[in-house]
Amino acid sequence: MKRILYILPLLVLVIANPGCKKFLNVEPVTSLSGNNYWKTSKDAEDFTKDVYRMFRVSTMSSIVLAMGDFRNGPAKAGATFPKRHDFDYMSVNNLKKTLAADASRTRPGYNAELEWYQARARYDLIPDWTPWYKTIQASNILYKEVDRIEDPAFSEANKKQYKAEAVFMRCLSYFFLVRLYGDVPYYTNAYNQDPLPRTNMITVFRNCIADLEKVKNDLPWTYKDPANRAVRAMRGSAIALMMHMNMWCAGFDLTRSAEYYRAVDTLGIEIETIGEAEQGAYTLLPIEQTYLVMFGRSKEGLFEIQLSNNYGEVSSERRYKFSNSVAHLPFLTSTDRTLSELAFRSAYMKKIFPETVADKRKTEWFDIADIYDETGKAIIYKFFNRSAPTQGDDDNPIIFRYADVILLHAEALAELGDDITAKTLLNRIRARAGAEEFPANPGEGKLKDAIYYERCKELLGEGQYYYDLVRTRKILSADYCYSPMSYSAFIANAWTWPIATKALNNNPYMTLNNYWQ
Repeated sequence: MKRILYILPLLVLVIANPGCKKFLNVEPVTSLSGNNYWKTSKDAEDFTKDVYRMFRVSTMSSIVLAMGDFRNGPAKAGATFPKRHDFDYMSVNNLKKTLAADASRTRPGYNAELEWYQARARYDLIPDWTPWYKTIQASNILYKEVDRIEDPAFSEANKKQYKAEAVFMRCLSYFFLVRLYGDVPYYTNAYNQDPLPRTNMITVFRNCIADLEKVKNDLPWTYKDPANRAVRAMRGSAIALMMHMNMWCAGFDLTRSAEYYRAVDTLGIEIETIGEAEQGAYTLLPIEQTYLVMFGRSKEGLFEIQLSNNYGEVSSERRYKFSNSVAHLPFLTSTDRTLSELAFRSAYMKKIFPETVADKRKTEWFDIADIYDETGKAIIYKFFNRSAPTQGDDDNPIIFRYADVILLHAEALAELGDDITAKTLLNRIRARAGAEEFPANPGEGKLKDAIYYERCKELLGEGQYYYDLVRTRKILSADYCYSPMSYSAFIANAWTWPIATKALNNNPYMTLNNYWQ
């Protein structure tokens, strides 16, 4: 199985300037590698692989991905020892206590110092946006320097694809930056040396959408080599990112929300009619095969992080996956854990998976006897092969998948008043899960709510929950959110993370997120 986990000394040199006193300053590649680089197609390929590796470091060196299900969420610490109090702090949006969480409890044979370090490392790295900007810098360098390659074997189409991958990785990094911090410094030049202020997040996303629109058709719908499917940018990856960015803008740029919803509709039609119907690149797998989607490289995957234990890519980053928190023996064979660290509240699970309503996700993803248990008995089997418990947590963390964009499309159509098409898309996801069509009963509620809760069900544990609350402003309502946020706190950016104070160094234009100072 081919892998993209290359560590290139060149790229490390390009992005690491610890003595630099200017904002995100980097030296030209030629000054670091002479004139022998950017000569062949292999140079472009190796550099590109390392861009993906850097993005993996950005996402998996802390708990940033799993945090999408922890924060303001309906989950709580299970009854494991030592108890993960950070889960409880996150569920009520108390980031100060989360960042100060001390897991140094003791038991025989228990390494308190190591556990304290690991617990802190889960969160301490999130306020530092440097890893994201390293990925952005590398993407910008790739976009610029790939034009220098004069290798006859390196076609114009090859060049366009690498440049499109660079744009995608840059925009994907900005996607995470905005959802974490709100307004962020924005630049696209390869060797920026100037201190920059924070740019309005809507401007950042609109710029990214425009850039992606220019290059998305230079990406393949899928790859002939299945080893590259979903772990490298595809046209569906770019479309999914554009749909998410438009939906975020619709939630914050309210005067132009209809414009963003129409854009999502256009993109949804493109991926469904061309990507699926004509190209056959994407499809929904049977619900019984969800674990294959989570394991990665499936035809339902649109973009994911390659992190496979069974393919030999063992990494300490595995412990920061959501799946690691909702499993215990026999699936976590390296521990003595008999209960999961995290448990969903019974009231919430009964709300999204009512006891008397048919839904295969209840029986395929859970032991039905444990689905409403709050102690940690439940394992969420969507991340595991139930027939091979020794395989462990071998899932690729999912960024985008096909079911996600179908539901985004349905949501946009419902907002535009096209209830008929929105219902069709919603019912496609329900049919795959063996659930009744909407409305299943007269008391089910409004279509928009049904789509929202379908996302809660379908994307459980995939890092979408918190960001759906924020962009729809449902985070302000106790009807949708376990720990609602006041409007005053919301507009004061309580939904963001704090920014590390080192961002102020040598940058007179920089400001922090004052809510958390």
